[in-house]
Amino acid sequence: MTGAAAGAAALTTIIFWVLTGFGIDAPGEVQGAVTTLLVIIAGWLVPSQDDPGKHVAE
Repeated sequence: MTGAAAGAAALTTIIFWVLTGFGIDAPGEVQGAVTTLLVIIAGWLVPSQDDPGKHVAE
């Protein structure tokens, strides 16, 4: 999940960088909201890697 969240944040940065090249400028609040939505979507799409039978202490 951490990798998906980092990827979503990087994707948002790239998207808004490209949009700036086309003359479209968005406030930081909008960029943050898009990042949040992409992280939520990534978290929903990427299955958990946790195995209930595995424990860190083992």
